[in-house]
Order: sequence, then C-alpha cells, then structure tokens
Amino acid sequence: MSMNPQQDRSVDPEELLLRTDWSSAEHCCPNVAPATPVILRQLLDTDAGKQGTALRNLQQAVTHQATFYSATAPAASFVAAILGHPRTLTKVTDQGPWDAANFGEEPRFLLRVGLLNWLGSTAWDANEESPDGYEADIEAFRSLRPTLYDAIQPFLTDDEPVIRDAALAAVLPLLASPELAHQAEGLRDDVWTLAADSAPYRQRAINTLASWGEDITPFQQYRHTHPADVRAHVEGFTDDPPF
Repeated sequence: MSMNPQQDRSVDPEELLLRTDWSSAEHCCPNVAPATPVILRQLLDTDAGKQGTALRNLQQAVTHQATFYSATAPAASFVAAILGHPRTLTKVTDQGPWDAANFGEEPRFLLRVGLLNWLGSTAWDANEESPDGYEADIEAFRSLRPTLYDAIQPFLTDDEPVIRDAALAAVLPLLASPELAHQAEGLRDDVWTLAADSAPYRQRAINTLASWGEDITPFQQYRHTHPADVRAHVEGFTDDPPF
C-alpha cells in the first residue's frame, strides 16, 4: 500500500487534543462512556481491542442515535486529522462482547474505514432538515465540512478499494456545503460506479445521484438484478433488462 499525503507519522494526538477545551464539550453519556478525549486518545492505542472499543464509544456516545452534542464537532476534527496515522490501519471490531457472544463475531475491518464511515454518517445526519441536537452543535459540525473534505480527499485515490469506497461515501454528504458543491462534477463517474456496486454505500450513492437530478430509474427497475447488469445499463451498453 502506498502512503497517502495524509499518512503523516508526525501527527501528535496529544497536541490535537489540547486545541479543545473539553471541559465544555459533552457527549450523551458522561456516566457510562469515557470522556471524549479519552475515547479519541484510545483510537490510536497500541491495543486493537481498545481501538475497537473507542470506535464503538465514538459511534454510541459522541453521536448517540444520530444526535449532535458539543463534543461532536471537535471529535470530528480530531478524527479527520488522524485519518492518515499508521495505527488507523489496524483491523478492529466495534462489536461489544455481548453482541459477539450472542450473534457471532463479525469480520474485522480497518479502523480507517470505520472512522471514514463515522464521519460520513455524521455528515449525512447533519444534512437532515431537522437534525437532533442543539443548533449551535449542529452548525459547529456543518462549518467543518470543507476541512473534513480536505482531510478525506487524499483517500479517494487510495490503493485499497475499501478505503477508496469509504472515502467517497464520506465526502458525498459534505458536498451539501456551498463551498464544496463544485466538487460534485469531478466525482460523478465514481459515484455512478459506487451506485452500481453491491458495496454497503450503494444506497448513499444512489441518493446522491438523485439529489443531483440524475436519472436513477435503472437502479429502481433492476434492483433485484446483479450490480454488473445495472452498471451495463447505466453506462449505455444495453437497452434491455437482463434475463
């Protein structure tokens, strides 16, 4: 795997954490989950188990049930800044012990993919007409969209397909920012490809195309067919539905 520009070993997590007054930044569950800076610090722990737990806490406490808190925006800034850190290439699981014991262990994934997914999902929630949370906390996150785009953009050409797809899915909701709208045209072909794939981001890509005024009829018409058949249709290789 080649090294992206963002894979900078000089990133100092402690220095990043000092930029925020965490005493005034709260998440949903102060009596259950660790404080936000503890969660963020553990994302880069040398123990993969602690990293996975930190990712789960990030998902469940810092943006509990798609709600924005005063800790959400500064946490997103930190996550964006560490995306290129070598320890984000650790394979982790965000399953809790109870889930794993009762439903079986799920495949592990790169922490970098998990962090991109969290940023993308949070950005998607911020685009809702009435997101949950105080308006100031929502706007604090929305104001970060150009910064988040700059941090994620290098991974759009990553050597690893799973990272490329996660990065593309993460930047799509960021394009709702007027400052980033012009980036859509350069991503159009990649979004069509993602929409025609069976990846977990397919619906987000289709929704994005619809928001751009693209004709998504092929995806609706052939939703029960193989993704390659849909891709052939949307790229103009066939006019008839596959049999």
